[in-house]
Amino acid sequence: MLSKTAVHTLPSRFASFPSGLLTPWDDAGFEVTAECWGVCGKTGGGDFFTLAVRAPGHIGVIIGDACGRGEDGQAQISRVLPEVRRLALSGASPAELLTELNRTVGEQLPVDRFVTAAAFEFDMRAGVLTVANAAHVPAIIRSGRGRHVSVVGRPSGMPLGIDESTRYIDEHHELNLGDVIVLMTDGVLESVEVDLLSMTTLKRLLGEAAEGAADVHRFLLRKCRESSRASRMDDMTLLALEASPEPQPASGSLRDLAQAS
Repeated sequence: MLSKTAVHTLPSRFASFPSGLLTPWDDAGFEVTAECWGVCGKTGGGDFFTLAVRAPGHIGVIIGDACGRGEDGQAQISRVLPEVRRLALSGASPAELLTELNRTVGEQLPVDRFVTAAAFEFDMRAGVLTVANAAHVPAIIRSGRGRHVSVVGRPSGMPLGIDESTRYIDEHHELNLGDVIVLMTDGVLESVEVDLLSMTTLKRLLGEAAEGAADVHRFLLRKCRESSRASRMDDMTLLALEASPEPQPASGSLRDLAQAS
């Protein structure tokens, strides 16, 4: 069981663990299953994600991908992780978060490097999903009402670190109990998808998957590993979340970053 106290600062020895829970998950109101793995199955890499509970039924999620693979990508993202985590816990809107993070990436990374990222705010109290996207892979959502599948959160600006004047835009979508939302990096997208813009294959697979975030995650992960394109030449991250009245504990390769002190 996670501690009841959120830790807002993380020691430097955890810089190599970019992904995980920044707060206790007890009151999240969402099920989540996540995996993040580097090229050739190695740990680390340039992919990262964070999850934080802002209030009961109200969570924030950031997912991103630094330019570079494996250890190179991990070296890049380690420079901006403190700011990622600070902003994840700040209460900023997704667009505000990305706009601020854009400045940090521009300051911390070399001029030929950048980060794609998307920030999400899930608020079951208001029934709203808010997303802003900095040239990252959009999310896919399967409605709990009729299993309709759609792509949400298209990019509203360039990757982080390209232009410090870039401003990102919040996009709002209805959020209901039973909705399943899938987040990923381009390593997952490119392993199974032919139509990278419409994401036709992934939408079909999500429609075929069983109920629940864990089953959706397991099904999509298996399809990624079975694909002939899954050459492990890029880092991969896959998250599945479900707005649930009786959520299960968070699962997958989720480090408890709230216990880092």
